[in-house]
Amino acid sequence: MVVKKRKLATEAGGSDERPKYLPGKHPKNQEKTPHVDYNAPLNPKSELFLDDWHIPKFNRFISFTLDVLIDKYKDIFKDFIKLPSRKFHPQYYYKIQQPMSINEIKSRDYEYEDGPSNFLLDVELLTKNCQAYNEYDSLIVKNSMQVVMLIEFEVLKAKNLKRNYLINSEVKAKLLHYLNKLVDATEKKINQALLGASSPKNLDDKVKLSEPFMELVDKDELPEYYEIVHSPMALSIVKQNLEIGQYSKIYDFIIDMLLVFQNAHIFNDPSALIYKDATTLTNYFNYLIQKEFFPELQDLNERGEINLEFDKFEFENYLAIGGGGPAAASALAISALDNDIEPESNREDLIDQADYDFNHFEGLGNGYNRSLLTEDYLLNPNNFKKLIAKPETVQSEVKNERSTTSDIEKTNSLESEHLKIPKYNVIKSMQKEMQSLSEQHTMEYKPYKLIQQIYIFSSKNLYSQATKPLLGSRPSCNQNWVEYIFNGNELSQNENAFSFMLQPMQTFLTLQSHLTSSLKDTETLLTINKEPVKSRTSNVNSNLSQPQQQENDVIGNDTKQDIENLTIGGGNNNDIVGNDNDKRNNITEIFDIRLSEGLNHLMFRCEDKISHETEFMNFWINVLP
Repeated sequence: MVVKKRKLATEAGGSDERPKYLPGKHPKNQEKTPHVDYNAPLNPKSELFLDDWHIPKFNRFISFTLDVLIDKYKDIFKDFIKLPSRKFHPQYYYKIQQPMSINEIKSRDYEYEDGPSNFLLDVELLTKNCQAYNEYDSLIVKNSMQVVMLIEFEVLKAKNLKRNYLINSEVKAKLLHYLNKLVDATEKKINQALLGASSPKNLDDKVKLSEPFMELVDKDELPEYYEIVHSPMALSIVKQNLEIGQYSKIYDFIIDMLLVFQNAHIFNDPSALIYKDATTLTNYFNYLIQKEFFPELQDLNERGEINLEFDKFEFENYLAIGGGGPAAASALAISALDNDIEPESNREDLIDQADYDFNHFEGLGNGYNRSLLTEDYLLNPNNFKKLIAKPETVQSEVKNERSTTSDIEKTNSLESEHLKIPKYNVIKSMQKEMQSLSEQHTMEYKPYKLIQQIYIFSSKNLYSQATKPLLGSRPSCNQNWVEYIFNGNELSQNENAFSFMLQPMQTFLTLQSHLTSSLKDTETLLTINKEPVKSRTSNVNSNLSQPQQQENDVIGNDTKQDIENLTIGGGNNNDIVGNDNDKRNNITEIFDIRLSEGLNHLMFRCEDKISHETEFMNFWINVLP
């Protein structure tokens, strides 16, 4: 019998490297277990703990979400589904005062006032207990951190369902702006944004904190990284996915951004510099999203500059089911990523299992003849806080469920539902517009140089007919005549809009302009509702160009005489026509105006042909019906 020669490691080209992180529990050698604070959140600055939020049918949401997460991430969740065995790990129950598992969480009732926050504390207890019992640099501890992260991500999506808008071109541009702002942030910029005037001085303003997070970790340099981190992510990948339209909703993008920094927390030691930088960038990203992005998005939506849309199926279920929507949509979204569940094929089953309440709908959107819209829904009967006793004070679950149902029926939805009334921020809108206005529209005082006076008064013909009626006719019942004088040296070009109202009969006006330069050096234009109006002087010149010379002479003489009479007797303009020198220097043009009923816009424009300087006066005249 030939004896086979065993291959040596060197002959086989080197032995396979043993993985650094082994599965299973790795208890600490120290006798005293570190203290576990059961009531303190891991991240007190998270919006899940800062905001007051509520998910309808929360128990159902928890059960459905945990089941789907377990199916998708079996390798991560397998050690936390059940409590450790008392037979193989008896010391665990001596060291850990409050054991916790996923089955324990699913069996509890969290549908009370502080239920959501207690649920999150119970979830975080999974990793707190694991870190207290096992070595920190072990696979089971790293997996426990990822379990908590994945569950909180799903809660974050369900909590923000009402503002988880679809990403269109306008929303994408805003997200890219804030992503670039995060990428370019330095330590000094971040501290100034988060702390304001109290930020420390002499901070670095050159090194970008995001540089280590731009690309994925090199597998050759750190192969053990991919033994721990099950969902690697980098800022460059997030940016690329956003640009090519990989993300359909806002919180798909937000969760991937948080995933980048959470992976750094999972792999690195809390004392490492990159761990601290990840914490700083997480806080800064949350600040940008919560304090700048969403308020700006809401403001643009109220101004009509951006269109915000929801996922039709997800939001429709949220309105109709009153809580089944978030759970179902969240679970379907997770499973659809793994191609385990097709959302289209399960829609009918989900709707059949839900309890629709169409008594709170009005209009044609009843779910049968037309899809439900937000304006069809009056008040959500399930979206309120259940102010009942905690489940520990109730003897049986059946009794607790019955009492909860009776309390729900008795609660007035008008008292419990807080409708969000959109408020248009006028001051903020004015500030934004002022920043984009040109120098012409600033509030700096700038007197008129070309326009010396604009004089608007009632038509002379109507005045003559009213004061001297024809023989046998009745005098006019309307004796209201108007006269407005606008002196250029007393007004500012940056406040060049004026408005006044007229009675129904005051539709014929005369506008008389006095300029500081001659008509040869200036060019004037008067428009009414964007239609140009010719002056009497231009009408005279056009008539003189016609062959009938005698008639034109008569018209010209009469018109010139009218101009002189209006100029001399034109109201309180003695400053202009006081002496012969003023008559030679001040150039006068007269326009006959006929207004239409309603709002009319008059614009008088004067341009110096030499210096090309232009001046405007705008008049908004409302003729009452």
